[in-house]
Amino acid sequence: MKRQFGCAARGIVTALFFGLAAPAMAADHRDAPGVDDDISTDITDVYMFRNPADASKLVVTFNTHPLSEPKFAPSYHYNSKAVYRFLFHTNTTAVPTSQIDFTFTPFTVDSSGKGSQNFTAYFPHGIILQGPVTFGTVNTSTPATPLVTQGPRGTKIFAGPRQDPFVFDFVGFNRFLAGITPNFTGNDSFAGVNVMAIVVEMPLSMVVGNAQKFGFWGATFLQEDSPTQLTQIDRMGNPAINTALIPSFMKDAFNVGKPQNDATDFAPTILKTLAGFNTPPANVQILASVAVPDTLKFDVTKPDGFPNGRRLQDRVIDTELQLITGNPAVTDGTAAKQAAKVYLSTFPYLGPPCQASTLGVNAPGDCSPGSNVNPAAKPQPAVP
Repeated sequence: MKRQFGCAARGIVTALFFGLAAPAMAADHRDAPGVDDDISTDITDVYMFRNPADASKLVVTFNTHPLSEPKFAPSYHYNSKAVYRFLFHTNTTAVPTSQIDFTFTPFTVDSSGKGSQNFTAYFPHGIILQGPVTFGTVNTSTPATPLVTQGPRGTKIFAGPRQDPFVFDFVGFNRFLAGITPNFTGNDSFAGVNVMAIVVEMPLSMVVGNAQKFGFWGATFLQEDSPTQLTQIDRMGNPAINTALIPSFMKDAFNVGKPQNDATDFAPTILKTLAGFNTPPANVQILASVAVPDTLKFDVTKPDGFPNGRRLQDRVIDTELQLITGNPAVTDGTAAKQAAKVYLSTFPYLGPPCQASTLGVNAPGDCSPGSNVNPAAKPQPAVP
């Protein structure tokens, strides 16, 4: 489903920054040319927070398949030639100290049209878990029951469709950057669409030991001639870094880069972008500490919430806009839309996927068509 919406709207943000035509969306949805041809390896967002009822458990989510339309829900699946990697660092250099790898079996469809796929998750300490992927449904107002795989020490895994938790007035943002008023209208450009989410809950100690401070990011890779030959396709740490702070000609390079090299490879570019906004020097320092290296940072002695990790409901765009502009009153106006979204207090935390049969008709949360709904969209083609 590539994508007239992505082609028409993407890139305005960085075009305005740099006077260049550039593919880009927020937070990380279809943010570069290299990820636009295979939505199964395009990371939309990653999140990290503690279980609200048990602070010893860490929850990380890894979302792909941007702008997945409910009417094609059964077609969305993971790439069996890809590796979906959760990376953690307990140092200040962003060199990985632990990781979790997910691989998937080939996607199959039985004679009734029902899809099937399984995952294998490779955790530190030799822990391996396997389980089924949940698939979307159509012609019913009831989403499929989440298939949750349980492991040792309270570990849980879910992989499948959920409502996109991200909220953003993308069109208003472009108008704001262009100096057009009125700009923000509070319209959620991601209303009514889903993502494929890998959600993992596990003991903090499983991935970061006794560390009080650590970082996390996600990356996707494609296997080449052998399973051990991997080519990085995308990466994601903080929201909108590549979308808003990296120019078009560097977007693919950023996606295949490593956080440990961000200070050398991308910090000068990020500082140049912020200078163009006349960002207050104090805020430049804050943003630089968040974006370089581009990993979600977490301090267990502080409350959860961006930029200390990232919860599903965090108003990340408002936070970044206020820091960039130095104006604490700036908002994209989507607070009411975000309040309407369904966020769960228990696993898998992301709200149920939007259903095609209920879009706009007493639909839960914000499951009503947004401005991004594309009548020419197609199901996800079969990938290996």
